[in-house]
Amino acid sequence: MPELQIQPFSDEHLDAAAELLAQRHRRHRQAEPLLPELSDPLAQIESEWRSEDASGAFASRAGKPVGYVVAAPVSMHGPVWMRVGIAGHAVEGDTETVRDLYASAAQRWVDDGHTRHAAFVPSFDTELVDAWFRLSFGASAALAMRETGPEEIFDGGVTIRPGTRDDFSEGARLELAMSEAMLPSPSFSDVPLQSHEEVLAEWMTDGSGAYEFFVAERDERIVGHIVLYRRPPDLRVPAEAIDLAQGSTEPDSRGTGVGRALTSYVIRWAHEHGYPIMTTDWRMTNLYASRFWPRRGFRRTFLRLYRAIP
Repeated sequence: MPELQIQPFSDEHLDAAAELLAQRHRRHRQAEPLLPELSDPLAQIESEWRSEDASGAFASRAGKPVGYVVAAPVSMHGPVWMRVGIAGHAVEGDTETVRDLYASAAQRWVDDGHTRHAAFVPSFDTELVDAWFRLSFGASAALAMRETGPEEIFDGGVTIRPGTRDDFSEGARLELAMSEAMLPSPSFSDVPLQSHEEVLAEWMTDGSGAYEFFVAERDERIVGHIVLYRRPPDLRVPAEAIDLAQGSTEPDSRGTGVGRALTSYVIRWAHEHGYPIMTTDWRMTNLYASRFWPRRGFRRTFLRLYRAIP
């Protein structure tokens, strides 16, 4: 086999990278038809490459492009990760190539002080996922999707209604409870915990109209909520989709049907309001979420893999 040639990624590699990305996405859509069509792969890879301080590597063999990796630093509410985005890598043929690409690109990242690395990898491609795993990456989060429909409403002993501005304080309380649940084992989240006042201020200042807010009440108390978000479309989010961006049940009510009732309600609501697809995501170390959402019919589309270098 001809020797693999690797060089730093540059503008001259954009067109070849776009074709590699298009090929990867075609295979992905065969595994998950709900994913959007890729009309402009060049724009997708350019959005990764034009990010501030982006860098990467490009591979060819006998003059034929076979892969690329591009990453850029992203602040994760405190820590900075060097993140390979959804369009930030693709390989054609031997998935082992991604290990050589990472080896070439990551030295610069570490030299620049970036020792936390992440990559979004299509979950259907088990060989590619395995190649990243053999670079000491582990699964830290999942992106997922499912069809909406005339879901049978689950009672759960709650009353569900659209939330109002008067409910924002309770929504902030539930969001904070969800963040607090990520602090102990097995999550050990290092994201700084906000105060209720800080979270509430974020709720009160958003006026984009991109969100839908629903609350579940039991015994005249709000015990859970779900926030839907009209997320801008990208490689994983079709234009006609709506995102289940946040869901939380107060600790004393978890496991009593609140989340299931809310989920069945918003899936039906989305179907009735012209959204045939719903997306969501969860952290793998959130044991409740990582078990709950697949049981509600969400199928993983991408894994966010993560590595911290000592």
